[in-house]
Amino acid sequence: MMNIMKRVDSLCARHGISRYRLSQDTGISQSAFSKMDRSQATLSMETINRICNAFGISLAQFFTEEDTLPDLTKEQSMLLDAWLNLDAPKRAYALTMITELQKI
Repeated sequence: MMNIMKRVDSLCARHGISRYRLSQDTGISQSAFSKMDRSQATLSMETINRICNAFGISLAQFFTEEDTLPDLTKEQSMLLDAWLNLDAPKRAYALTMITELQKI
């Protein structure tokens, strides 16, 4: 069974943000994260979805093993891996670039 808070911490490390920053981005209090960490509280799907939105990932990606990207071509995997390693401003820039490329 997946340890959800370990996954959250892994995503925080990968994106270079703290739980404090995640708390700000999601509106989930730090004390709620602490309770979840000590297994005194459970995460609802709404809470997990808010966490996913903060990281720019889907629920499926949240529950997928760290380095596993199911049903993607090699190029799609490379693009997604690069995307996951970008911060929010760089993601916005990349999305703008891709949108503009589609117009050509």
